[in-house]
Amino acid sequence: MAAAPHPETELFTESHWSPEGHGLITALCQGTFAGVPALRSVSHYSNGIIDFVVRRGDCPPLSSLITVGGEDIANEALPGSRLLLCTQDLGALMRPLGTGELMRVVVANAHGGLWGGRVKAGEYLSAHTDTAGGMPAVDEAMNSLVSAIRTQVHHLPDELPGGLMDVMEPLPEDKGRLRIDFGTAAAGHDGLSEMRLRALWGGHVNPLDLQYAAYYRDWKLVCAGDVFESPELGPRFLETSVRSRRTSYRDLARSLRGHLARLTDALRLVVAPPVDRLVLDVQEGAVYVVWLTPRDYVLGVTLDQRQVAHAENRLHLLAGALREVTQPARH
Repeated sequence: MAAAPHPETELFTESHWSPEGHGLITALCQGTFAGVPALRSVSHYSNGIIDFVVRRGDCPPLSSLITVGGEDIANEALPGSRLLLCTQDLGALMRPLGTGELMRVVVANAHGGLWGGRVKAGEYLSAHTDTAGGMPAVDEAMNSLVSAIRTQVHHLPDELPGGLMDVMEPLPEDKGRLRIDFGTAAAGHDGLSEMRLRALWGGHVNPLDLQYAAYYRDWKLVCAGDVFESPELGPRFLETSVRSRRTSYRDLARSLRGHLARLTDALRLVVAPPVDRLVLDVQEGAVYVVWLTPRDYVLGVTLDQRQVAHAENRLHLLAGALREVTQPARH
């Protein structure tokens, strides 16, 4: 079978970036475009400074960006640069959770999105797509690119951004020791019963992948459930107690509202908001947010890096089930 034709790309470099010294990194970024038509551009940063941008050829200007003649690299890198600033703040927010450094951020909706990731300390990549439904392919390609640069250029271990892409395992028969706490919004106007919430959490939250989920309505906690007390998760709490981890995730949920404004501003440079998917992928698992409406969302957590993709899929299943039981009550 003939190899797929290499897509035409444009390369914009800053003066300090040398093809002689950094050619393999540049080539790997250019090669990422093969087979990923939704990928619009990839930007590379060192210590917060833009090094180069690779852009698919013949791309129209970003719809919401006021471009400046002769400033192609700055124009195309601007969404990623703004995401990088957000990522630095979110990394500091995530660090007290004790699950390692923040290494991947995805901000997206059905029309496109932004991807930002850490190759190693001081080296970052960003990418974006303005193609409807294109974010999953871009996400997968960028995760592979980070791993390729780490292993082939820096000879560092693969940190598995995005987790393993194997077949999603069936839920174990023993769903673990599920604990559910109800918040101030539990007695909301939609009348969603405690029994129904317990059934939904019991069918999705488990020790294998999605180990914590919390539902917020109008930015107020309805319920949070986890299986942190299951015996198989015991080693995950050698340095952090279950109680403090629960508190930390509630604190994180409360602080996200302020960060969402900046993330939305970055996304707006590529596609029209709102954000409906956020992934904060750390070295030991990930935190996800799926918005049901602009003010209602579900936050999920996995502590297993291998299960990052599967846990997000599980959270989307839970979010879909919540929509079915909550949306009709709003009419």
